[in-house]
Parts: sequence; structure tokens; C-alpha cells
Amino acid sequence: MVPIASTPEPPTLVLLPGLDGTRFLFEPFLRAWGSEAMVVTYPTTLPSDYDTLLPLVLAALPKGRDFVLLGWSFSGPLALMAAATRPERLKGVVLCASFVEKPLPWVPVFARHFTWPVLFGFTGSLAIAKTALAGYGSKEVNALIGRAHDAVPSAVMAARVREVLTVDVRDELVQCPVPVLYLEAARDRIVPRRNLERIQQMRPDVLVRTIPGPHIALAIHPIEAAEAIRRFP
Repeated sequence: MVPIASTPEPPTLVLLPGLDGTRFLFEPFLRAWGSEAMVVTYPTTLPSDYDTLLPLVLAALPKGRDFVLLGWSFSGPLALMAAATRPERLKGVVLCASFVEKPLPWVPVFARHFTWPVLFGFTGSLAIAKTALAGYGSKEVNALIGRAHDAVPSAVMAARVREVLTVDVRDELVQCPVPVLYLEAARDRIVPRRNLERIQQMRPDVLVRTIPGPHIALAIHPIEAAEAIRRFP
């Protein structure tokens, strides 16, 4: 009797969140994904810089099984920094609406001195209003945005924005030892397409897939996002 070859298990998807550092906005995607996945969340205390968060990410990575690392927006650089340590059984990196340098090049670096915590006290309400006015929002997504922003102190959000204004992981991108997928949001105004084009210049083999919607398209169009990621690497 010929033995039946077993089907290898798909890699575990490890999700690194956006600026809020919570799991809330991943909830629609996790339902659509339907396979094994885990979310790494970040502390709601200071410090909140990339160098402080990296050891937390590395400690949370799966042991003894294949995995793919997804960095959403703020966490794209963290995903590449983690990949640079060459963790065992990492099979790919997904950069979702993310960047390797400050995403808006016209914003001067000294602007980091003006990212006061008070400016982030009402960003959740603004984000909800924007998705509603643009026709992207839903009751669930708006509620998740509110929960995410309510969970994180303004000082922590401000500190993370300051990190974004000075980040530089170009070397980590070029030297990334595994395939890279860029998941682009078609109507992203926060991380415009020039960021993808810059990444393609440095790493021409990056695979690109586009899903509809704004910067938080992963939450608004989770089925399309899951289908795009499922075929990678």
C-alpha cells in the first residue's frame, strides 16, 4: 500500500499592528483569514520607539513552525527589523500600507518636535468622521477605530509618530532574507504610492498586490486582503 503524502501545514501569519499597537482593527481580517494567525500587541506605556518594541516582537515569534510576518503601516519597519535577525523558519514578510522611510517626504524631520500629545486626543473621532464621509466606514470599523484610540494614551501615539518621522530601514529591506509582499491600499492618502515606488527601486523583486480602500483597507476589505496574502509566499 502506497503511503499518502501529508499536506504541509501553511505558515502561521504573525500580525504586527498599526500606530495604535492594538489588535482591534485586525478583527475583521482575522475572521476573513480563517487560518492560524496571531497578533503581537504593544504596551500602552512609554517608551514606544522601534528599538524598544523590537525585542517584544522577537520574543513573540512562533517557535518550531513556519511563519509569515506582516507589518501594518507603523509596524512595517519593525517587520523588516525582525527579519534582519534571521529568525528560524520565517518564510516571508508582508508590508501592508507601510514604508521604509518617513512616508511623507515633504514633512521635515524637525516636525517631530511638534507632535504634542494633545494633538492625538481627538484623532480617533477624526478617523471615524473621515471614513464615514468618504463612504468607507461601517458601524463595526468605526467602533473598532474608537476602541483602538481610546486604549492608547496620546503621549504614546505622539511618540510613535516621532519614530515614523526618523525611521530608516532601507538596508533591512535590501538585505531581507525572505520574499517580500507589499499590500497596497488603492486610495491610501496617509502612506501614498511613492512609498511603494521607492521600495520597488531598492528591492525590484518585491511582489505587489493592491486592494481597494483607504489606509485601513485591511479592516475595510478584509476578504480581499486575505485572498491577496493567502497566495504568498
